[in-house]
Amino acid sequence: MRYIYISVFILLGSVFHQLNAQEQLLSLQIDPSLNNYHRSNQLLWKKKESVDPMFLPFFDDFNQDSYSPNVDLWEGEDVYINKKFQLFPPNLGVATFDAMDGSGYIHSNASQFAFPADTLLSLPIRLDSLQDPTLRPILIKDSICFSFYFQPQGRGNAPEKADILSLDFYSPLRDVWENVWSSEGMSLDTFLVHEGTSAQQVFIRVVDSASYFHSGFRFRFHNHASLAGNSQPDWQSNCDHWNIDMVWLDRDRTITDSSYRKISFVNDPPSMIKRYRSMPYRQYRNDPTNSMDDSIRYVLISNLDNTPYTATYQYEISNQTTQESLYDGGAATINPFRESGYVTYKRFYQPPIISYFSIYNELFKTYKVTHVVNDIGLTGVGDTAVREQVFSNYYAYDDGTPEAGYGMSKKNGKAAIQFKLNTKDTLRRIQMYFNPTLTSANEQYFYLMVWKNIEPEDVIYKKRVKVTFTEGLYNFHTFDLDTSLVLANEFYIGFQQISDENLNIGFDYALDSKQYLFYNIGADWTPTIYSGSLMMRPLFGEANPTGIEDINTVQSTTFVMYPNPLNGDIVHLDWPDSEKNSIEVEIYNITGQLMLRRDYENSIDVSEFINGVYLVRLTNLETGETKTQKLIKRKL
Repeated sequence: MRYIYISVFILLGSVFHQLNAQEQLLSLQIDPSLNNYHRSNQLLWKKKESVDPMFLPFFDDFNQDSYSPNVDLWEGEDVYINKKFQLFPPNLGVATFDAMDGSGYIHSNASQFAFPADTLLSLPIRLDSLQDPTLRPILIKDSICFSFYFQPQGRGNAPEKADILSLDFYSPLRDVWENVWSSEGMSLDTFLVHEGTSAQQVFIRVVDSASYFHSGFRFRFHNHASLAGNSQPDWQSNCDHWNIDMVWLDRDRTITDSSYRKISFVNDPPSMIKRYRSMPYRQYRNDPTNSMDDSIRYVLISNLDNTPYTATYQYEISNQTTQESLYDGGAATINPFRESGYVTYKRFYQPPIISYFSIYNELFKTYKVTHVVNDIGLTGVGDTAVREQVFSNYYAYDDGTPEAGYGMSKKNGKAAIQFKLNTKDTLRRIQMYFNPTLTSANEQYFYLMVWKNIEPEDVIYKKRVKVTFTEGLYNFHTFDLDTSLVLANEFYIGFQQISDENLNIGFDYALDSKQYLFYNIGADWTPTIYSGSLMMRPLFGEANPTGIEDINTVQSTTFVMYPNPLNGDIVHLDWPDSEKNSIEVEIYNITGQLMLRRDYENSIDVSEFINGVYLVRLTNLETGETKTQKLIKRKL
């Protein structure tokens, strides 16, 4: 239900065995997001015991943060509400149908033949009367119409011909469900050829007043799916995706009234960083201008009305040092989506980045970028989208959410991801996200690796570890390195498989970093064929202490720190003069929280620290040597 099913394999007879050693990108058999979400929100999933039928209109564009359907509109928990699986939609957010149930597992009735899978059922609706403004019966002349957008495959797996998507109406009078629309499965490419669009709108007039114009009318979407054959058990995972959007049932509509009075952002606001989704703040501060891209790629805006609008676009960067940085894109005509697609005016679609994020003397920093589009008349048809740019202590190409799983079915197969430092730093840990599988086939040992270079191959770290899952929603597992690695310029992190089983490492489609991912199943390194990002992250800086015990066992040091205890705001440090240019200072509080990181100075201002016990750590970035002392602040 939740994740994309893509592989380098082309299963054509014996070709399968020839290609079986290549890198693989497979759908997830279990979706941890849904599994965790259900466990922590059990009350939200309970069926309402009694529901009063709602009056018209009924509308849902699925632009929400929750994974589950809106309980005020829908019944059922199988479909996945998300902003990941749509591909060039009219609006941000879709309901995705596939082969998984609402708990993130393959449906219990699943087979290699088409089987009933997900269902999305509306709550009861009053089609017997309107509040106009007083209660009166609904008549044929009220022109009740139903519409929605649909899309096969999206970013997921293409449904086969028999894997249909259907719409049924319920007749309260006759207590029967009647099919009113269906579509056979196909790839999105085929759909584009047939329909000329990536998301087609369906429009249905509700004219059977005898069957449907009663209190308790309902409608439902449902799909069929089919798994791979029993001879290919590793392929029996999630598949056959459909997306629906903009479901609207209302009065006074005609076949030409298929529009929505709305200008909408269609994608989450893109990152302003040139190469990564996130990077260490220390690295960003060292070269902020070159860390930023020259433009935002890309801001997708659609006009869902039949009428062109003259609209303005702007974005604002908050938390700047002097004043907020405001970009004004001016005004432009936004034509209807059904005629012209997304806005292509460059100052809207690819706005320049007018400022880097301001520099603060802090360890971590978060900035907010707010995008706003509005018609000139300010009549409420515009939209607002917000992105937070977080700088922490790690590099990441991914956004933290996997849409697929990566690995190889080849013993000794290797993969490596390239990163580049702005300044010398110390690698201490590596984070990886592993997808859970039905049979736990990926809980294998492998080698965690770090390279200075892969051509020629220069391995600087290799350790045998095991696939480990961390409880919680999309939590990475952190591997601590046995030794500190002082790195500069380019380096690579990755893995080498010990067995033929796929490790199923999370793979994210939010940012395409394929030019930095390489694999090796023999003698040569080859660029990946997959667009997206492998979910591995390098972490820099000393591992955080965890409390008093760590402080009480601090070893002797070779640097001088005074006064200590400190009854003021300035602590003085003294390290041998010959090494000062390569020294980094870190201060942690008693709970292990990193409070300060900076290059070496003889005097450090700790005026913002409350009274308490701290660890002061000095690290020689040339040798990796770390020395620690306990600091007690007792300012009266």
